[in-house]
Amino acid sequence: MTAKQPVPQEPMRRVSGKDWKLAKSATHRTQMPRALKQTYSERMAKTKQVNIARDLAKAMTQEKIDDKRRKREITEERKKIQEEKDRIASLAAKMSANKLKRLKKKAGNLKGR
Repeated sequence: MTAKQPVPQEPMRRVSGKDWKLAKSATHRTQMPRALKQTYSERMAKTKQVNIARDLAKAMTQEKIDDKRRKREITEERKKIQEEKDRIASLAAKMSANKLKRLKKKAGNLKGR
């Protein structure tokens, strides 16, 4: 034989007797459905994740900017070095041309003697 479990009794409520009316319940103060409600700790965890992602994105963009600036500086430095080399080469060519003229002039003077 099994013993019957006592059924918990609900408090007596007044029934309207109008079957087409819905049963009333306690007022919900928020318009947000229960499925969308989050606890404070859940909201803070989500905020923390968003902040971590934002910081990571900011760090990556800063790294990209730094890399571009470094490459630009290297390029400018190479340009300066190349311009200096070209300037020195043009001066050397000019000097050797002048020296060549002097030698030709000197050689011409020697022929006439």
